[in-house]
Amino acid sequence: MSGSGIQARRQAAQEEGGPAYLARRQEIVQVAAHVFRDKGYEATLKDVAHALGTERASLYYYFGSKEELLQEIVREALRRDLEAAHAVRRSEDRAPAKIRRLIRSMVLSYAENYPHMSVYMEDLGRLARQDNAWATAVGEEVRQYEALIHSVLRQGQEEGALREDIPVDVAAMALFGTVNWMHRWYSPAYPVPPEDIAEGFAQVFLSGFAAPDREGSAPRQ
Repeated sequence: MSGSGIQARRQAAQEEGGPAYLARRQEIVQVAAHVFRDKGYEATLKDVAHALGTERASLYYYFGSKEELLQEIVREALRRDLEAAHAVRRSEDRAPAKIRRLIRSMVLSYAENYPHMSVYMEDLGRLARQDNAWATAVGEEVRQYEALIHSVLRQGQEEGALREDIPVDVAAMALFGTVNWMHRWYSPAYPVPPEDIAEGFAQVFLSGFAAPDREGSAPRQ
């Protein structure tokens, strides 16, 4: 079958969005994420097909290339995280509670979607350098997420709960750096549960960024 023929079939199947087709695509995404995690971006569609117990040619009915497959892995992870951050931002909680929820959301997302998030973080630099519509869209979603975090941190300063002598940009980078570095050490076998990791991160972040009380330097949380 010609390349244009399978491309037309793939496009038609994606537009139709049948349950069986979408379920198979999701299965391929899950398996591919593990393959990319184990072998890095140098892994091939043949490696993915082998892990699925099928032929490489069968994958083209679902994804046109390895790049498209990796893009779907990243897209799913970002979509879930952005939706969670919007929900936290819209809540009536005070800023410290929102920050705890955001950190918990980020950590649990990383754990629950492992190795999807690991694939994304490992390949972030290469993805950011691409010049195409998909990379542009992903960059915009990342900026939206960062803006939500900045908004919550500014809310904390306005409430008097967070220090005003630390720029929001710096605090946000500290938060992102803490959580995003998980791709270098976290796996499901890690001895500390994700919930405890999130609480530890929140304690460290809020203790350092909390505003001192009126009588001294004890942090408020």
